[in-house]
Amino acid sequence: METRKSSNFASSVTTSVLGLALISVAACSSGETTTATPVSGGSAGKASALVFVNNTGDKTLTSVALKGDSGNAVVNTIDAAEFENVALGDMQFSDKDWVFLNLAAANKVATIDPLTAATPVHEANLAAGTRPVHLYRDRNDGQVIWIMNDGDNAAGTTTPGDDLINCASSGGGSVTVIHNSHLGPGGTPPTVLGTTCLLADGHKVAAFAENKRVFVSSATAGEIAVLDGDEASANYRQLIARIDLCKDSKETTSCNDESATPITTAFTPNASAPHGIRWSALTKKVYSIQEGYHEIAEIDPNVPYTITKTFDLAGTPYTSYGISPDGKYLLLRGETTAPQATKLGVIDLSAATPAIAHLTSPDLDAALNGTTPGAFKFSPDSRRFYILAGNGATATKKDRLFAFDWTTVAPPALTLLREIPLVSTGGHGFDVLAEGAGEAKYLAVSNAAPANSLTIINATDHQEKQTVPVGANPGGVMVFDSGAALAGNQGSN
Repeated sequence: METRKSSNFASSVTTSVLGLALISVAACSSGETTTATPVSGGSAGKASALVFVNNTGDKTLTSVALKGDSGNAVVNTIDAAEFENVALGDMQFSDKDWVFLNLAAANKVATIDPLTAATPVHEANLAAGTRPVHLYRDRNDGQVIWIMNDGDNAAGTTTPGDDLINCASSGGGSVTVIHNSHLGPGGTPPTVLGTTCLLADGHKVAAFAENKRVFVSSATAGEIAVLDGDEASANYRQLIARIDLCKDSKETTSCNDESATPITTAFTPNASAPHGIRWSALTKKVYSIQEGYHEIAEIDPNVPYTITKTFDLAGTPYTSYGISPDGKYLLLRGETTAPQATKLGVIDLSAATPAIAHLTSPDLDAALNGTTPGAFKFSPDSRRFYILAGNGATATKKDRLFAFDWTTVAPPALTLLREIPLVSTGGHGFDVLAEGAGEAKYLAVSNAAPANSLTIINATDHQEKQTVPVGANPGGVMVFDSGAALAGNQGSN
């Protein structure tokens, strides 16, 4: 989050028992904050964060008040009927505190008001495109949510990856954009601004550059779409360029030269399979991993959107990656099978010549041996790093969460703070509650069936403090804290 907005936020909130922000719901303009005035009978009663839990067994959404070491309890559960009885997907919240939830099978996005009433309230399911899978908060305007529509995947489909709702004539998947304002009286409920067809098939992920360009990769097509993310532009949300990721050296046949292909004509697909894209606040560059090529490309977000360097992952165990919130490190994640182990590495983007470095200290290796890699997150201040054991079929060590001191990262070393044992169950999801300048305070970990619970862990001593029963077979979790998006206080992967 840019410094100006963080400073404004710090001067215009009041704090509760845990220092959690309560913001006004009476007035709104883009980027504006106002003197805190909790809603009567509403957010004033929510002096704690909320953990939203996706109960995959019965397609319900449970909210749990996260108060601290004790006193954590279920606030309410929203019935599956509100979500049209389809599986719940990704969750995200805006800097105006609306919560959004993908409903892929319904081709919609659910909107939830977590503050105004006594409990979180489902408001409406907004039409998106065919099969929305991921959704993102725009880093340049946190009131804007971008939804990735992966397109048709029905068995035997003749239109794989096409958004049949919005892009039937052009083909390919799409992105839908939602805008929202403050909650409560005088606020504007979330509205759909529109959908943009990308002419490209495959799973989609997005990154947001500082120059208000939005980069969306499509895995099957092997390309990255560039959209105008400037709300003041006449081209807002329009497709303005595409980056062809095809490389002759990685293909069995020569790549087509797409330089003269019109913006309205689809590119020829290739085998690069991009799946993961990040923006670095340090280098001001975009990074995309091409799983088919086993490499990461660095892209200049300015015209003509050139690939400035690549990192070859061939010969390494790494298959996925993330980025530290300060933009300094690309975190590499993978596994070996003989022996079975999670493997971690980094690329220091601040180095004169960034290169892949392995994290292989004895204590790290001992902790991760026997595990398969699971979900990971950084605290917003880049001081803590957490990774789940993936509970894969080949794992001999399961049900673990590992907490690391990221300030000590210096290949090959990374300090392990604690190997946290979790409830023995089918799997876990987790998220981080951060406060102040982005310091991790608590971790919320879901425990799948048969445990059907949520464990609260103190991020200072990394000890389990309380376990709360939730719905059937909980999976994904999201910690919601009023004002966290505006302050940049959300854990990142």
